[in-house]
Amino acid sequence: MKLISFSTIETALSLNRLPWIHPHPLMKVSQMSPIDIEEDEAIEEAIRRSLLEESVQPLQDSRFAESLSIEEMTGIVKAHSERVVTEANRPIYISRGNVWTTALRQFSRRKFTECTDLLYVTFASDEGTNEDGEDLGGPRREFFRLLVKAIFKESGAFEESLNGFTPRMNISHVQNGVYRTIGQMMSTIIVQGGEPSALLSPLVVDYLLTGHIFQLKVTPDDVADMELREALKKVDQALTTEELEQAVECCDSWRYQLEGLPNPVSMDNKDAFVQNAILFHVVIQRQSCYDQLRVEGLKYYEVLPLLKERPCLRVLLDMPEEPSDVPADVVATLLKPNYSVLGSNKRPREELMVVKFREFLHCVQEKELGEHLNGRNLTEAENAFILTLNPGHILAFATGSSKVPAIGFSPSPKLTFVHDDTKHLLIAHTCSNELQIFVNRKNLADDDEFDYNCLVALMNGYIFSAV
Repeated sequence: MKLISFSTIETALSLNRLPWIHPHPLMKVSQMSPIDIEEDEAIEEAIRRSLLEESVQPLQDSRFAESLSIEEMTGIVKAHSERVVTEANRPIYISRGNVWTTALRQFSRRKFTECTDLLYVTFASDEGTNEDGEDLGGPRREFFRLLVKAIFKESGAFEESLNGFTPRMNISHVQNGVYRTIGQMMSTIIVQGGEPSALLSPLVVDYLLTGHIFQLKVTPDDVADMELREALKKVDQALTTEELEQAVECCDSWRYQLEGLPNPVSMDNKDAFVQNAILFHVVIQRQSCYDQLRVEGLKYYEVLPLLKERPCLRVLLDMPEEPSDVPADVVATLLKPNYSVLGSNKRPREELMVVKFREFLHCVQEKELGEHLNGRNLTEAENAFILTLNPGHILAFATGSSKVPAIGFSPSPKLTFVHDDTKHLLIAHTCSNELQIFVNRKNLADDDEFDYNCLVALMNGYIFSAV
């Protein structure tokens, strides 16, 4: 295997800089090494000592560069969207069973991505026919939600580290411009009302915003490969020379192929060894993937310039530090009840249904639904679905999006009421972001009937969604 050189000496000296060193005038070699060392050894010693210094001035952490409220960020993205998205419709046909394949095929067409019109999504049913529905927003939001999952789980373009997803080197994807296409998909999702694809490692987002490799803050948790990550952690956490020697042995299969890494590794230079090894394995080795995503993909709809101008908007891409499932209270607040007028005989029954619906939301959030329905003979599929159910599923059922889109919801989501004794299951009108509840004796009963009806409707998804 060809050796990868991080420290070509002649180039480093002629440019008066080294890749891991913040630019500053280099000291003369004679000042940095003992007088009796040969010239070549002196140069090596100069480089080695430089690598032990504070290698770079840390980038300002763009996650905290600007503090804006959610409403302010939504306003910024919405204004940008209104400027870059043209009003005509751009048809796209998607199979729910093959979201990645069908989306990639259409986004890969040059004329498709030269267009900036609003996507008009038509889903093909399992039978191969088109679903009978007009896309006024709901199908598009549902498509974007499914597409985010497909990008990170099905495309083969990413792998998951403890800090979030990072690009995986896939030579076929590079040759075919798939990372560029993924960047265009992400841009489209952001400006056309999809839930943000906030699953990338902060390391990746740092590079996308700056293009600087050697100023990135990295940790072993940025490495997706478990064996490599644990090996680097052992080096990083070694407290004695003996521990360090044992840890470095775990890196022998690859470290000699990377010229410029500290060698031998000592307690003084192990931090530089770990940082530079991570940079190589996670970024440098895959730079073509990053650059397609960044330079060619995210420039679509001028999203990259927007993120650079407003670094706080990186939350649209960053994997959050804590799980970010939308809480029950947020879903309840978003779905505003559209009550009958005060004084109407219908109003008290509608208010009681809202109480029952919000109790159901919290029951789902607290993972109490299975216990609540334990008196029923639930199927294996129903029990399995209950384990995965969260309030975001309910928001997605009503709107097509399991999180609040970057440009907000339009129109605002709402709960509506139909007084009908013959129907009991929730119905969603995703175009109008409307969740319809049937008010009748069965659903109002003080038992688990309403909760079970909600479960059935959510399990069947688009069957009980009207577009």
